[in-house]
Amino acid sequence: MNGLNLKVAFFLAVCFPLIGHAQLGPVELMPEWGQAGWSNPALFHPSGGQIWIGGLAGTQALVTHSGPSAFEFISTDGQVDFNLMLERMDASETIGLRSETPLFALAFRDKERFEFRLRSRFVAEQQFTYDRDLFELGWKGNGHPDLIGRPLSFSDLGLDAQGYFDHSLSVGAMVQEDKFWVGWGIHILNGIGSFETETLDATFTTDSVDYSLAVDGSMAIQASGLDLDSLLNGGEPVSLQSGSVPPTLGAGVAYDFGFLWKVTPQFALEGAMEGRGSIRWLKSITRQEVDPAQFVLQGLDAVALLSSSDSLSLPDSLPAMLENWASEMVDSLSSSYAVQSVSDGMEAFSTPVQETWRLGFRLRATEALEFSGLVYRQYRFDRHTDGLLVGVTHRIRGNVATHIQAQYRQQKWSFGGGLSLRGGPLRLAVSAQHIPGLIAPFDAGHWQGQVGVGFEMGYKKEKKKTRKKGRVATGKGMWH
Repeated sequence: MNGLNLKVAFFLAVCFPLIGHAQLGPVELMPEWGQAGWSNPALFHPSGGQIWIGGLAGTQALVTHSGPSAFEFISTDGQVDFNLMLERMDASETIGLRSETPLFALAFRDKERFEFRLRSRFVAEQQFTYDRDLFELGWKGNGHPDLIGRPLSFSDLGLDAQGYFDHSLSVGAMVQEDKFWVGWGIHILNGIGSFETETLDATFTTDSVDYSLAVDGSMAIQASGLDLDSLLNGGEPVSLQSGSVPPTLGAGVAYDFGFLWKVTPQFALEGAMEGRGSIRWLKSITRQEVDPAQFVLQGLDAVALLSSSDSLSLPDSLPAMLENWASEMVDSLSSSYAVQSVSDGMEAFSTPVQETWRLGFRLRATEALEFSGLVYRQYRFDRHTDGLLVGVTHRIRGNVATHIQAQYRQQKWSFGGGLSLRGGPLRLAVSAQHIPGLIAPFDAGHWQGQVGVGFEMGYKKEKKKTRKKGRVATGKGMWH
């Protein structure tokens, strides 16, 4: 029995990822980690220029889950509390995947007045949405008293995914001397492929009299770069020659904007909007639809059928009867929910990219110590989440920076930090949005980490002019 519980616990640990929703960390907040200027284009990097090439910039992969983590309802000995799992789930939850593969990034600064940034990366993201009713049906069964006669909705069930290249230009500028900075950016998006569940309406009801099952539903899915017609007919969904570059099937634009206002020499306010835009998918579009319909499963009265046939032999006839019943049910289901291809003349469709809004403050207590805090909202596909973050950063000259932070999101706290080291032109930055998750990921419920390496360039300091000994200075140059 314990072995079975451990297997179930392992399965649920796979289904329920161990990381919480995407969060913010030193990478997005502090310039010393190299990426803050892309999250808020008004923030300047401390060096005159920086270069990040390919994998040195750090490929990022993220798994998000809006529902409870596996070990919130699985004990250390493998006991699974399904009722606790259902209690902690919302009506619908999401599982998301996102990866960013940098190609290159560079930035250079015109002293304290302007900073220009260029970046190119490949982004792949996916979001799977599921309903709590689906897990409740699987755990309790449709004959449970709580479920008989109650419509179970699977209307949020669906998958959205896309892959695209993001080529962006960003500029930061000082508007008022050592007082106010603004920044703006533009992303040119080249879409490689997309899949979208436009609609999926499904309701499952068990009749309280004869226990027949009624399913009402409809569906519409569409894709770009994925041949749904070929896929449903058993063919190849993607036709791409080995080693060839994926064609551009969609195009779009996204925008960034940010500001930094130094209210006093020690206190500043900041705000930013990152990634507001979408991709318009124009080529290689296919679409499948299922018209609204109802299917009723009456079940099989095996006892009545067997008693009415004198010549039937139980061992041989029962499997055959079940096979015939299953075959007829599949045929009836297929005829009720016929999948129709409407790819011909299909119009283009749009999908949003990840978008983040934030508003916060920075308090410079001393030259080396800085306190920060912000609230933010992040959009991904058709969902959004909110968060609160407070942090402390300590700097030693321009070579060492340490950061610790506490973050509240989805009714949970996480505690992260980071270290940034600079030696000559080389900077090494490491961070974690939840340090306990790195030490004990199963107890903490999620984990995340980041490592990046970049090359930086500073400005040559102007040498002070000195006059030669023995000469007396004359003229107004003495005083001006």
